[in-house]
Amino acid sequence: MAGLRFESVSAGSLSVSEPVEYNVRDLIIYALGIGSSDLRYVYEKHPDFAAFPTFPVVLYYKGTSFDALPFPSPILAAFPSPPMKNVKVWLDAGVTIERLADLPTAGRMKVEGGVASVHRKGKGAFLEKLHELKDEAGKVYYRMIDASFCVGATDFEEFGQQLTTLVQMPKRSPEKRRETKLEERAAMIYRLSGDYNPLHLDPEFAKTAGFETPIVHGKCTLGHTARCLLDTLAGGDHRRFRSLALRYSSPVIPGQTLVVEMWETNAPEEYLFQVLVKETGKVCVSNGRLLLHAASRL
Repeated sequence: MAGLRFESVSAGSLSVSEPVEYNVRDLIIYALGIGSSDLRYVYEKHPDFAAFPTFPVVLYYKGTSFDALPFPSPILAAFPSPPMKNVKVWLDAGVTIERLADLPTAGRMKVEGGVASVHRKGKGAFLEKLHELKDEAGKVYYRMIDASFCVGATDFEEFGQQLTTLVQMPKRSPEKRRETKLEERAAMIYRLSGDYNPLHLDPEFAKTAGFETPIVHGKCTLGHTARCLLDTLAGGDHRRFRSLALRYSSPVIPGQTLVVEMWETNAPEEYLFQVLVKETGKVCVSNGRLLLHAASRL
């Protein structure tokens, strides 16, 4: 097995800038959508209230809206994709998220980014978009890579260097495991954070996309996974989050149980992980790598 290693990329490849806005209520809705009951993320009066570290992944869908949105949302449509034909469906393929500064609990910022690479993979295209979350003064808070698999894509040009590389994972049994059961309403709640893709709610739409039933958002699975990792390895402390990378291997259905397996490495505060669906034994998240900041000695 392998894990994803993020290669730094120059901001010079970024091309589009769009405003985003969020408030305390958005942070709480997101935390609930990833199954959190930690008061640090769901209770605004808690002295350590903060955004869960993976919250920024929703801003690329939400934009500045505080209402239900069409799909694709206006901000998604503002970031153009390269020309390609015969795409049957776009699927989440992976995410890399790197935190560079603590996020305020409310504010107006901007997402800058664009398509950084496109490559042929199987019967389609593997596409990576690079985004940076900045404030109006230009301070970068997060850098994110959003990877998609465009099923059936043809007639497109390959370009760019792939932004994530593979690292070897241990063959031994994992040092730690943690389970979390998704609610039957998991996708219904998570979509309130801005991703209103009907694939995750509408049975008929899901069938047209090749699925027997609506599936959980990839980034909802990401959030549940990150919560399990942070709770297990860092006592749930958002301050210790540095970066996370993963690939999606198979879909997750609402109501299923995720089993997060974790390995230590020789590098300080580095962990590799994968996620299985308990009910089927299938790997749904692979190639996972988490970096933490060292625990405070205070």
